Amino acid sequence: MTSDDEFTMSDEPDTAAPGAGTAEQAPSRLTRWRTAMATHPLRVLLAAGVAGAVVIGATAVVTNAIDGSGQVGGTKIGVGERVAQDAFTQSQAGDCLQWEEGKPGAPSKVACDEPHRFEVAAAVDGTILPGGEFSESAPWPGPERFSAIRTEHCPTLVTSYLQGRHDPQGRFVPSLIYPSKAQWERGQRDLRCGLIEQGIGGSEMEIVGKVADLDQSQQWAPGTCIGINPQTRQATFPVNCAEPHAFQTTGVIDMSARFGARTSGKRWPGIDEQNKFLTPICPVQAHRFMGGKRKFEKSTLNVQWSTISEIGWLAGSRKAVCYMGLPHRGGFATLVGDARQQLLINGKIPTPPPAAPPGRALPTPVPLPPGIAPNPAEQPAPAG
Repeated sequence: MTSDDEFTMSDEPDTAAPGAGTAEQAPSRLTRWRTAMATHPLRVLLAAGVAGAVVIGATAVVTNAIDGSGQVGGTKIGVGERVAQDAFTQSQAGDCLQWEEGKPGAPSKVACDEPHRFEVAAAVDGTILPGGEFSESAPWPGPERFSAIRTEHCPTLVTSYLQGRHDPQGRFVPSLIYPSKAQWERGQRDLRCGLIEQGIGGSEMEIVGKVADLDQSQQWAPGTCIGINPQTRQATFPVNCAEPHAFQTTGVIDMSARFGARTSGKRWPGIDEQNKFLTPICPVQAHRFMGGKRKFEKSTLNVQWSTISEIGWLAGSRKAVCYMGLPHRGGFATLVGDARQQLLINGKIPTPPPAAPPGRALPTPVPLPPGIAPNPAEQPAPAG
């Protein structure tokens, strides 16, 4: 199986058949997809035999703030064999699937309180979808089309599965498992929308527990470097710090003690309240992480942090991430290296200013999940 999600689904009207009226009257492919999703039960279909490699991968885009491509792995299925009633073909909403790292083609069903890499939100039988795109004779749609399907449908199915309590800016992202070309050619049409947590390089991390019972906040360990998209200069997913990245985390702050636990029912603290709470905390944490205030100042980076949206708060998110980065041309400057050792900013060794500029220890929000705007008082990034 395979997955991808970096493209947006087209909602173009289909060409009307003779006598069908205007294009405006003819239902679009997207409309028919939505109708089918609403009127047909989501069920499993055991398809025909599969040959070659089965590949599962995952990518994610969270409110246009995180994106990237996942790792792929494979496992052989004998030529001419029938698809067995295995963990994937039998999986339903609420099931949790696990596989060995790098071998996602052989998933097994496990209890959700055990480590797993995928929580199924919806099992979709592609043969019920109208328009012929999933018919027996249809060509394999390809990664870009499956990406569009994921982008259009999985977030809605995931939100429905979680009864509205999904933090779209949190650590669990909608993903799609779909047939490889070899499987498709032998009749496989099953799809699975579900939830993953992305790790280094976009790979699927192990999760313990059901998402509905977990704090959905981003919870990167101190020192984690988050990659950068070179075109958009936005953050992606965790990478090795020797690779280009947007920022480096210094720690996670649990705001439940101040504003109420996820089960407390307390109101959402606005962004201003969260900033007021985090303003004295994240700078101290950055200095401790770097080994002293002077070492932090030599990095020329800014102290920054995330906040929780109201949607995220209602979903149970309670943790903020403190991190170090530098705004640059509407996004992040490109960092290479661990900030505690040798750091390059836009390809150059940073030159510390003679004194800390105004705003150095103030909240300096730049695009990070959950996405906030740059502070004009920030030190500009070195020209790259």
